[in-house]
Amino acid sequence: MMVFPSSIRIPVRNHLTGRTCYLVRGDEVSRTNECLSGIVAICNEPAIYKGLFARLLAGQPYTMNMAVEWLAWAEEGWRNNTRFCFMTLDVRGDVVAACDIKSAEVDGAEVGYWTSSSHRGVMTNTVATVIQLAANAGFRSLMARAQHANFRSKRVMERVGFLPDPARRDESHDYFLLSL
Repeated sequence: MMVFPSSIRIPVRNHLTGRTCYLVRGDEVSRTNECLSGIVAICNEPAIYKGLFARLLAGQPYTMNMAVEWLAWAEEGWRNNTRFCFMTLDVRGDVVAACDIKSAEVDGAEVGYWTSSSHRGVMTNTVATVIQLAANAGFRSLMARAQHANFRSKRVMERVGFLPDPARRDESHDYFLLSL
């Protein structure tokens, strides 16, 4: 069983702007209209939408209901100790990025993440903080994958210590491993 702190508010510095954001557990995020609207806006940003939702949603936009369901999914994961979604908030409390550990598998759980294009510079420190929390919680290794052309995501992985996994590759993704 993974053991994370019951409440998290860790400062995360945006290395481009110097501004401080805060990493919190996904089950600690308020479901206000402003929060949900912010998530919808980010998930409809062209790069995020294309990489994560275009195929799944068949070209339809990411909706408010999907944001509500995603936050419920995050809460359920924490409650059942099965997946661990973290969100990065700006000083106003708006979600600007998310990073999740997609299972409680101690060896090789997948890490995924996204960030708003208007908050570039926060993702590397967000992922590094989540990795430290994962190590403290008992994970021994993590894996991540990125679409072949997603060079920014691959750079985040490299900066936080993931190494390419040459044994795994498919038609659309490169895979990376990190031993903790």
